[in-house]
Amino acid sequence: MYKMRLSRRVRTLSIILVAFVFSVSIHYIWDMGKVQRVFNTFTKPQQAPQYTINAVFDENDMIVRGEQRIYYENTSNQVMKNLYFHLYPNAFKNNNSAPFEASDMVKAYPNGFDKGWIELMNVREGGKGINYKIIGDGSTNLRVTPKIPVKPGTSIELSMDFEIKLPNSIGRMGYGENTVNIANWYPILSVFDKNGWNLDPYYSIGDPFYSDIAEYNVTMTIPDKYELATTGNILKVSSNDKKKTYKINASNVRDFTMILSEKFTIDRGNVDGTEVISYTIGGLKNEQALKYGIEALEIFNRVFGKYPYKQLSIVASDFFIGGMEYPNLVMISQSLYEMKEDLALEYVIAHEVAHQWWYGIVGNNEVTEPWLDEALTEHATLMYFEEKYGAHIEEEIYEKMIKAQYKDFVRHGYNKDDKGILRSLKEFDSSIEYSSIVYSKGAMFIKELRREMGDEAFLKALREYFDTYKFKNATTKDFYDIMQKNTNKDLKSEFSKWLNKNME
Repeated sequence: MYKMRLSRRVRTLSIILVAFVFSVSIHYIWDMGKVQRVFNTFTKPQQAPQYTINAVFDENDMIVRGEQRIYYENTSNQVMKNLYFHLYPNAFKNNNSAPFEASDMVKAYPNGFDKGWIELMNVREGGKGINYKIIGDGSTNLRVTPKIPVKPGTSIELSMDFEIKLPNSIGRMGYGENTVNIANWYPILSVFDKNGWNLDPYYSIGDPFYSDIAEYNVTMTIPDKYELATTGNILKVSSNDKKKTYKINASNVRDFTMILSEKFTIDRGNVDGTEVISYTIGGLKNEQALKYGIEALEIFNRVFGKYPYKQLSIVASDFFIGGMEYPNLVMISQSLYEMKEDLALEYVIAHEVAHQWWYGIVGNNEVTEPWLDEALTEHATLMYFEEKYGAHIEEEIYEKMIKAQYKDFVRHGYNKDDKGILRSLKEFDSSIEYSSIVYSKGAMFIKELRREMGDEAFLKALREYFDTYKFKNATTKDFYDIMQKNTNKDLKSEFSKWLNKNME
């Protein structure tokens, strides 16, 4: 995610690129009915969960009614007496649990607070109801108790009916004047790892998500006046009774997101067999957004490794936070398209496209180790500008924007107790602290690591990290091990200094 706010760092970036592109003058502010029960037959999964979701969007009540089936295979060595899911929409039930800081509530709800939620009608195994309980902070977790515990190496199929109410909110899930954002919306399996089931709530700071790779087959029915941007590949669109039904498949992705609009203008390009699709409101800056998406994909394909999916969507959205990454789809705030100049739009698109590698393909726990994807992504954004405009431009952006933000943070006394970059979301007091530490200081660390290792070793290590943990979840230790493997220099002290963690 890239959160926008009024900041000297962006004005500095404007000056840097004005000096480089003489013909450009850049001045901008960065503030920053019924559900049909039809299922595809499951194929034998390769450990990954499989979701089949049939959903209908009711625009009159701003409700999505859905039924989903989940195939889960227990690949751990433990017997599962219970399975756990996240119910993120319940965070929107009241303004105390809404996933926004108090200072952002007016931006998130420009028309006043409006409730959202998910209502679970039932959970079934073999067509018969089984026990379940909604638990956790803000009722954002679901505990399901199978008839028989799921032993290692065995599997289970569950189905559930649910209904979500979309709030009139311009965050990740909700709707505004232009778009309907359907993100973090369905019951999604929690991750089971060495720490057990991860049941973190929907924090207001950062991107509080952690998910495994899965397979999705989704059928979505919407009024025919809407266009749909989505994770995955649209296999078929059929029309009937003023409605359109989309059949969508997404393989090896961590989540499934859709954005609807009556106002989309769509443009397309291609990079190495991947279709890049730009969705803009009324065509505003469609050509520019598509160009930036294509250029970012080309650069990151070359630097990190090939993007393994058939499509990538750049979607203008009613989204006050700036930019947000989802598999095969990035949400970009409509406000960026409305700015006179394009630099903020380019920067955020590059950042969110980079997240397709660092979060999407190579995953990590964004709750306990948010630095891992955000620092790599912020540094990747610098690399985009280096590749496109030259090393001297990248260096100026780094010094006068990235580094300057962290120095400002320290100078204003926010950094009295700097515990290092490696912190969980709940250890941050504000988004200012989070972005200064995780993004800026994180990018400073990655840049220093690159300098210490040298370009050749650093880039080789990044590609190995990508290849090794593609479609998996990595940890800080995994990242350290691969960096250390690719250099004869001892990186322990460097990692310990920046992360405040002993890397033994």
